[in-house]
Amino acid sequence: MDLCRTASRSRIAASIVLVSLALMPGVAAAQSEGPVRIGVAAPLSGTSAILGEQVRAGAEAAARRLSQDGGAVETVAADTECTPDGGERAARSMVEAKVTAAVGFLCTEALETALPILREAGIPAIVVGVRANRITDKRAKSGALVWRIAPRSDAEASAIAAVLIARWRDLPFGIVEDGSIYGRGLADAVRSRLEAEGMKPSTLDNYRPAEEKQFGLARRLQKTGVTRFFIAGDRPDIAVIARDAAASGLTAEIVGGESLLDESSADTPLPEGIIAIGPQTEFPTLVEGGSAAPPQGYEGPAYAAVEIAVAAARQAAAGGKAIADVLNQTAFTTALGTIRFDAKGDSDLDLYRSFTWQGGRFVETAVQP
Repeated sequence: MDLCRTASRSRIAASIVLVSLALMPGVAAAQSEGPVRIGVAAPLSGTSAILGEQVRAGAEAAARRLSQDGGAVETVAADTECTPDGGERAARSMVEAKVTAAVGFLCTEALETALPILREAGIPAIVVGVRANRITDKRAKSGALVWRIAPRSDAEASAIAAVLIARWRDLPFGIVEDGSIYGRGLADAVRSRLEAEGMKPSTLDNYRPAEEKQFGLARRLQKTGVTRFFIAGDRPDIAVIARDAAASGLTAEIVGGESLLDESSADTPLPEGIIAIGPQTEFPTLVEGGSAAPPQGYEGPAYAAVEIAVAAARQAAAGGKAIADVLNQTAFTTALGTIRFDAKGDSDLDLYRSFTWQGGRFVETAVQP
């Protein structure tokens, strides 16, 4: 083997790779000419369209404001349909539109087909909805250009445990779950975090979901003498449990996860004082002039994602850097606070809050021990 010729071929190949990378907008330094064009990937049709429209509204609001602050910002919307094929089509349309970065993505299946296409084109993706841990856990291996401001799938358990530690550290409490994969997994994850802090539940129980009555569970809980319970289950079930516990003479303090924040058409109302731990759903600091209500749901995260994408593009253009390097190394000032990304691409943004059911709605409340 001719090692000299082999080394020469390797250097030539490396040079070709470097030149190719220099032409990729997400890897090389951003171009300073023209507007910053941001792709907005979201489900804009089908059952998830209402959520996709929140993403588009937040992204467009941020683009309007940033255009006023210095340099035009354009958005290009693409319907992911929450399907693998939709994600692929959305990614290809953004490549054709020559976007600088893509924001959005609410569905894992759409994101996973989009990322290889965006990576090949050098377009970084800033994810606002997909929580699956594997998206960022395997970033180093896959080479995906992905950063995430959505919480990881294990963030809910950590947020719940933090609240329970603050409220119940030296008090007896129980954990109840509905037997589903989600409910059991959440209950186990919360329990593990609490036990790591020396907090062992006094009782553990479960129930069959979607029952009209839960007196059996209520009586079991009453016999334990415990009055504080974390319940991993859906809102209709927790409403029935609270109602039947009260009818059985048990005045219980109940804390649930973010499923309590879901809209419910069930006949049984939630009682006053039930606590839900979930992501922030209203963003009053983002109200634009003339708006009647604060942005909802994904509007806030999408707004922040565009702020980050534009700031990274502008910094990259000004400093001759790759946008990916800026995303990895910079603390970004956004309407939701300062956001940084770790080595995997996950952000330090904490959207989880404590909400208390008061007057027929959940009201954000400070965590009180």
